[in-house]
Amino acid sequence: MQKIIIIGGGAGGLELATDLGDKLGKTDKAQITLIDKNSYHLWKPLLHEVATGVLDEQVDNIYYASQGQQHNFEFTQGTFTNLDRNQKQISIINHNDETVLVDYDILVIAIGSTSNDFGTPGVKEHCIFLDDQNAAIRLRETLINKFTGFCSIIDDEQTKKEDKIHIAIVGGGATGVELASELPHMVETFGACGRNKMCSDLLDVSVIEATDRILPALPEKTAASITKTLEKQGIHVLTKTMITKAESDGFYPKEGDTIKADIMIWTAGVKAPDYLKEIAGLESSRSNQLVVKPTLQTSRDDSIFVIGDCAYAMQDNGHASPPTAQAAHQMAKICYENIVRLLNNQSLKTFKYTDKGTVISLHDTAEGVVKLIGNSEMGVKGFFALMIHKLLYRMHQASLLGIFKTIRFASASKFMYKTKSTSIFSNRD
Repeated sequence: MQKIIIIGGGAGGLELATDLGDKLGKTDKAQITLIDKNSYHLWKPLLHEVATGVLDEQVDNIYYASQGQQHNFEFTQGTFTNLDRNQKQISIINHNDETVLVDYDILVIAIGSTSNDFGTPGVKEHCIFLDDQNAAIRLRETLINKFTGFCSIIDDEQTKKEDKIHIAIVGGGATGVELASELPHMVETFGACGRNKMCSDLLDVSVIEATDRILPALPEKTAASITKTLEKQGIHVLTKTMITKAESDGFYPKEGDTIKADIMIWTAGVKAPDYLKEIAGLESSRSNQLVVKPTLQTSRDDSIFVIGDCAYAMQDNGHASPPTAQAAHQMAKICYENIVRLLNNQSLKTFKYTDKGTVISLHDTAEGVVKLIGNSEMGVKGFFALMIHKLLYRMHQASLLGIFKTIRFASASKFMYKTKSTSIFSNRD
């Protein structure tokens, strides 16, 4: 029986474990094990909603152990630390802080990515990153604590006019933009929960981007429209602003004055975790991603596959596939087929990334583009775009839970949102 180990339960890893479990889990061909440092899965594009209290992570998470029970794979909670290709073993640290060796015949690395601070001084010390669900929860607590403390000093109209909470977000990609758009609503909700002194007028939010515009993956016209939407919300969009360092009082750009910030958030740049850099002699990119062949096997070891943000998969256009959820989903499907083919001694398929467009959620609306047949683009905005954005998540759920269970889950989630949406902000001193 082949031991298939999957490290990382993100969008790609969990979908792969589920598909392999359904196909091979009850056979004598393979034993599938998923390893992740957390006990549950939350779709990464939703992290900004967790951070701003729009989404309660307890409502939408999927527990790995439960998913494994239902789909014939095993789950082990632990942190991946090392790889021995000669012995075909990985090292993990379990919940008891013990090092455990795990054997494999086929290994899939799907550990995702982290924010890239590009070595900018002070960023690690003073900034909050938004890399996983734990970071999102910490950011939410930081925001709520700041709002709570601010309430106690608002005692007259003059203070309201002069004092604000300054929040600066470095990175004009999807995460930074979506997070910024939710912050004014978060303050208004906070104010509605008994803190009637709080309102979005007391918030000063800046999105800082080093290039000449935000959202470079979108057409310029669409990005410009989203910029206007942010500005209507009172959010400052600062482009062509290169940050040279971060200190306790804010960000210091290459040119211009200090960008004051009480809370500093860094969402710029993506890289694979540093420990992947040439791990066990595998080839890696400048961003620590592991280089893979078109079959998604590593360039130096055919028994190791890599999918998702940590994979460097060069495409025919001369660019690597992007570190996005849709790329991870497509990789998981090809990786699943190739592992099954490998076990059956069949030729493997080639991964070719297909860009299906990007939709950006802007609190109660959305905007972006979808790709049509022939690679033409159609701009979408408003309610229709928001429905597309929500549908993408439900499609991810359907790949894990099935269509009928996803429908029931969505109905239950809608009810839970109505009853719990303000509870995150309630009962605060």
